[in-house]
Amino acid sequence: MSLRRDVHSAFDQITPSMGGLPERVVQTVLSEGATRRRREKMLFRIRAPLSLVAVLLLIVLVAAVFVGGRIVQDWNALHKSSPAGQSNQSQLAELEARPLQLPVLKAATECNTGPWNSDGTVGSGPLSIYGGLGPRTSWGTYWNNVFYTDQQIAGPIVVRVRDVVNNVNVVFVGKYAAGPVVGTDTLNGTRVQQHAELVLYANNAALVTVNPPSKPHAFVWGFTVGVPNDSTGSTGWQVDGMGFSEVFLSC
Repeated sequence: MSLRRDVHSAFDQITPSMGGLPERVVQTVLSEGATRRRREKMLFRIRAPLSLVAVLLLIVLVAAVFVGGRIVQDWNALHKSSPAGQSNQSQLAELEARPLQLPVLKAATECNTGPWNSDGTVGSGPLSIYGGLGPRTSWGTYWNNVFYTDQQIAGPIVVRVRDVVNNVNVVFVGKYAAGPVVGTDTLNGTRVQQHAELVLYANNAALVTVNPPSKPHAFVWGFTVGVPNDSTGSTGWQVDGMGFSEVFLSC
């Protein structure tokens, strides 16, 4: 037995067994290296989809801002614009504010119905009128009259009537009657309000069954006007619309 072998044998006897520890260390190092390389590969593979998601999120965000801005603009435009009802009310107030241009006569004998038109009805246009007798009450006499026109008229049409001799109010009841309530009466057993104005629109013209016109017209309005007992029967009519004003007499 050589001296070197004896030394190694003695050293092995006094040193605890490593139990294959060196081999396991080497294996662990190799394994961790492989895992780290797999993670790096996985991270590299994931980075591309995440960047794509970020780009998509940016596109969605820009689109949302654009669409949201358009919605806000449309909302503001909708609420800042004047609805048709408000526009009509503004036009109606403008027409009601126009002063009456009716003549003032000293006596009913000075009153002459007209102007007449080619249809044999009264009015210089765009509206024309003809009358029809209606019911009588203790208050006065009502007439089933008809306005008509063949022109398209935008906006409201306001009609006001006065006795041109003694300035007594002539009133409207029923359909198309509008404006201030100036009295009440009973017609055919029904209590009705008397109004100071008649308000017409092209879109509320209707087929007239009472006292209809002799020939068809584009727009026809049948209405009821009341003349009080203390009127002289000499009435001045003013018809106002956007862009026109018409005056005629009915005596």
